[in-house]
Amino acid sequence: MEAVNGLLDRIRRHRGLFAIACLAVVALIAVGCGDDDDDDGGGGDSGSPESVEVTFPFQDSIVWAGYEIARDPGGIYETDYNLKPETVATEGGSFVVQQLIAGQIDYGITGTPETMIAAAQGHELVGIATIDSDIFTVVTTPDSGVSSIEDLEGQSLGVTDLGGGEIPLVNAVLDDAGLTPDENVELKVIGPGGPASAKAIQDGEVQAYAAAINDLAGIEATGVEFEPILDEKFQNLPNDQMVVRKELLEDEESLQTVLDVTKGMFEGTVFGQENPEEGLAIICELVPADCADMDVAQGFYDATLEGSIEQAKSGGAPDYDKLTTVRDAIAAADNPAAADINLEEVFPDTYSEDLTP
Repeated sequence: MEAVNGLLDRIRRHRGLFAIACLAVVALIAVGCGDDDDDDGGGGDSGSPESVEVTFPFQDSIVWAGYEIARDPGGIYETDYNLKPETVATEGGSFVVQQLIAGQIDYGITGTPETMIAAAQGHELVGIATIDSDIFTVVTTPDSGVSSIEDLEGQSLGVTDLGGGEIPLVNAVLDDAGLTPDENVELKVIGPGGPASAKAIQDGEVQAYAAAINDLAGIEATGVEFEPILDEKFQNLPNDQMVVRKELLEDEESLQTVLDVTKGMFEGTVFGQENPEEGLAIICELVPADCADMDVAQGFYDATLEGSIEQAKSGGAPDYDKLTTVRDAIAAADNPAAADINLEEVFPDTYSEDLTP
């Protein structure tokens, strides 16, 4: 479990759809080191690849499988887009939206709820592509005696953190089932998928667990079996978005860089799904710390692709029904102004055809 702990610690902020304070984020800043004639995107141009700094809320990880595969030396970014990504780690995704708002960066990957909250506050950010979805879930074990959210009445629901990003969705899911946290359902912190979480689940301390699929992967590697009980309307909700400052949409060259980075990530995801052994091997070469325990690494890899492959294949096309569910949950979680967000303006379906691998 030491390897599980290490990997979970490395991706501790990437663990729920509704990350209001610390969602996983990729901030992408074109430095402009390529030739002057590399202005039409699509890569393959002569000259040195253009250096692109890619800033994450934490270091390189299997969590960003498509990106990691695409940045393999001599791989998708370099060969097809003449780009050379350079990863920069930060202390959390909450800073990325602040940087976008302040104009310190022009584009990056941040959470759907963070983008909505910023829009509700009047900031002009635009999500041009959905990167992944279906990250959040609620699960039980076969012998828990719980088979639905309604069955949690009078029971305990494990969460990673009472201040964590998944709590607004937890509240919305319980409310939809006619339940209220701390009245007829106890929310109990059991951590983000490490040994303590596994023990609490195995010992029956909690009857269900609300977490990200990446949290579950580490526990499943120890032999624990899970069964999802989340209602269908709360499944497949969009998680991370490629978000830009609205002004960038008028800058053709900068926009093309964003599209190239996004499409390369999608192509990396598709490659990883079609070539799972090679895809994981690429990541393990680039991020060896994530592969100290290959069973754990495989679990995280599979979970990551499961949450991102459909978005990759669709070019990040928005799902307005699911976005509406997210918006309504955020509006109910102390952000009522979110109810007035125009989803088609904040998440336009303008670029998915171009971004489809």
